[in-house]
Amino acid sequence: MIEIRKLQKVGAATLTVSLPKRWVLKKGLKPGDRVTLIENEDGSLRLDVSDINTAEEIAFTINYDLCNSDNMLTRLIIGAYLQGAGILKIVSNNPLTTDTLNKVQMIIDKLPGFEIVEQTHRTILIQSFVDPSKFPIETLLKRLQVMVASMLNQLISSIAEGTPINISEIIRQESKIDELYFLTIRQLFLALRRWHLSMILGIDSPIYAAGVRLIVKALEDSGDMIENMAKGLNSMYKPHLKISSEIVKKIEELGMKIQALFIKTMKALFSLDIELLNDVFDSISYVLEQHNKVSEEVLFTVDDERFASFLKTIIWGLGCIAHNCEIIAEVALNRFTRIPSNIISIEKA
Repeated sequence: MIEIRKLQKVGAATLTVSLPKRWVLKKGLKPGDRVTLIENEDGSLRLDVSDINTAEEIAFTINYDLCNSDNMLTRLIIGAYLQGAGILKIVSNNPLTTDTLNKVQMIIDKLPGFEIVEQTHRTILIQSFVDPSKFPIETLLKRLQVMVASMLNQLISSIAEGTPINISEIIRQESKIDELYFLTIRQLFLALRRWHLSMILGIDSPIYAAGVRLIVKALEDSGDMIENMAKGLNSMYKPHLKISSEIVKKIEELGMKIQALFIKTMKALFSLDIELLNDVFDSISYVLEQHNKVSEEVLFTVDDERFASFLKTIIWGLGCIAHNCEIIAEVALNRFTRIPSNIISIEKA
């Protein structure tokens, strides 16, 4: 709905503009109601009538009969969760099998705050018990950082010590990262719908929300990479495969460089220290050069194809984490340049 209206002068200096009648009726507004005016980054004004404590829940219904596979059902449930569903109902004209019910429960277990509250032969009712105001975005990002750093530290330690990694613990941690990823994306979508909530969560603009979306995906992807590397590492330590100390040393050194880069990148993200951020970009270039060098030195000296494939998984995964650091650093730089400081000023042309 786009309408152009003239400003009216009231009193000596006050300007007013009337609200569209259809919109006022839709929102149920009446004289004396309070509204909030927010200035956006582009200078426009946002008129907000919502209240985080009285915001209506979004209800979704999935017709299971039209889902041609369990994978489709999985994606729709996750999609509804990410979109901020407060209530999700799965309905079917036919009795839902025990197998289907178990699969739904497995999906729900991966979505923080989602619980099955009612179940019949043809219906599953799911409700969210998450209070979105309790999970600020930066807190979630820091938690993701800690978990990725922990997984990376376990991987590097196993390489250095020449021992298999505790793969079950790595898988458990990666699963927790996925849960935090889903929760963070849900928070972003809710924040973009409810301006009051976005202020509480620390989302100062849609531009920042877009940046957080890139960061959280980079962190989730890094968790996936570490899990794959851990599996490759354990396959390398099978008795019939012999690993030279020289190869182990080169991969260990590369891993430690990636680890240091990740720590520095996340510190620069949260501090928005431009000197540290500039150092991160220089480090990324250096680390990627070292990554390419190690890749050539190691892979071209290994004759066993299976052994080479395991090494490639580890080296390639470390390179992916370096590239993810680059994505995070770019988002941090973009945010820094949007905030006036002693090194950069912003004026309208």
